[in-house]
Amino acid sequence: MNDRLDKLEQELTAMKRSTRRWRSATAFLLVGAGLFAADAVGPTVIDHLVVRKLDVITDDGQSVLSLAQTDTGGQIDLYAGDGTNLLRLGTNESGGDMALWNRNGTSVAGMWSSDDGGVFSLWDENGLENARVSSGALSLSSSLSVNNSSGVPVFAVASDDSGDGRMQVVDHDGNLVFDVRTIPGVGGALLLKTVEGKRVVMLAATSEGGSLNLMNARGVPVVLASTSDNYGGAISIANERGMNVITVKADSEHRGALDINDADGNGTRRIRPLRGYSP
Repeated sequence: MNDRLDKLEQELTAMKRSTRRWRSATAFLLVGAGLFAADAVGPTVIDHLVVRKLDVITDDGQSVLSLAQTDTGGQIDLYAGDGTNLLRLGTNESGGDMALWNRNGTSVAGMWSSDDGGVFSLWDENGLENARVSSGALSLSSSLSVNNSSGVPVFAVASDDSGDGRMQVVDHDGNLVFDVRTIPGVGGALLLKTVEGKRVVMLAATSEGGSLNLMNARGVPVVLASTSDNYGGAISIANERGMNVITVKADSEHRGALDINDADGNGTRRIRPLRGYSP
């Protein structure tokens, strides 16, 4: 009796093992058939993939594309076959950010958002910034600037805070020496300054025509040339204290007139041509 029970138990165990092998084989066949069908129809489509970082690599294991997260958001990097980072799309604290490098790994172009707006910059092969288009360069708002070999902005064309056009030239130390701007509702103006920031020449449009001012080293106007709708042109010369000592102008009768004053601008003596005099 015991022998018969042992035999039955052995037969049941063998049947269970056979059943498990059959299930495994069936599952393998089903997976294989699914993969074969997917290959015949096309690549598998995944509706939603969640990862912290994703890399695409070459056969040598070198990453050529990277998707990752940063402290400010997302980031996409493209690499050359030797691992050099060539392009980056990402975010910064103000918004979007894009950077380009050459094959030597030197930054050559960039475009990003800042607190003032947008910035677009170009660098040379040595990594020195040569040109910038931004919402703030030099003392201007939206502008295009050109840098020297040291990376200092030396030229800018822009719009000022009033929306008018403006152009500035700066020396290698960053001192503004040339400034072309608009006078709202009137016309244009040109300013020349010393490296200390003192205005020495001003050429401007006025409601009556043109005006030229020359200032001495202390910023005092000493020569003034202007026009008048009523009479014509006039030139005034002042001493170092700014007191007018000589004035040459056309009078109301369209004749020339010369006024000479003392050191305090008083005691005017006027010289006019004689009436009816012909040399």
